[in-house]
Amino acid sequence: MSHDATPVARAAHPPTADEPAPGSSWRAILAAATELFAERGYDQVTIRDIAARADLSPAMVMKCGGTKRELFLRSAKIIPPPLPDVPRSELGARLVEELLTRSDRGAIEPLARSLNLRLSAPDPDSVRQQFTAGYLEPLAERLGGDADAHLRAELVVAALTGLAATTRIYHTPAVGAAPEEVIRRYGRAIQHLIDE
Repeated sequence: MSHDATPVARAAHPPTADEPAPGSSWRAILAAATELFAERGYDQVTIRDIAARADLSPAMVMKCGGTKRELFLRSAKIIPPPLPDVPRSELGARLVEELLTRSDRGAIEPLARSLNLRLSAPDPDSVRQQFTAGYLEPLAERLGGDADAHLRAELVVAALTGLAATTRIYHTPAVGAAPEEVIRRYGRAIQHLIDE
């Protein structure tokens, strides 16, 4: 029997991400769950994994954080960076530049993370809703807010997601070696989707 299903006495209501439990245990559990679900997806993470990463016992993880599903729903947040504050004519290149900069720094890439979370989520619709609210709606609003703006926003995000997946999953060496050229070429393609 997996530790994910082991019944353990828990707090009356496990804390939410906005309401951490006193002390550092909840913060350690939330940080560990956030990292592991982003790295491996839901199915490949166990309560034992979270406990080991948080340096706590599995029983403590369940007591403070609840079940694996509850931890996923609390920790699997898609928090996109704000849209760049540039003229619309420069938006394509800037979006590509920021994505490549995050990759070069080894920072979390929310687009690549959202793919992993969506594919493994126990509740894929919740991830889709976060993705739509975080990425598609703000960009569509910036592009005019009408039906055509929503289509263009979806195409832009799809193209950026492809670049994020390629750089993060496949570690494409040419892209890493020529960021200025990628910004120029891919930025132009993104700008075309923004403008047309």
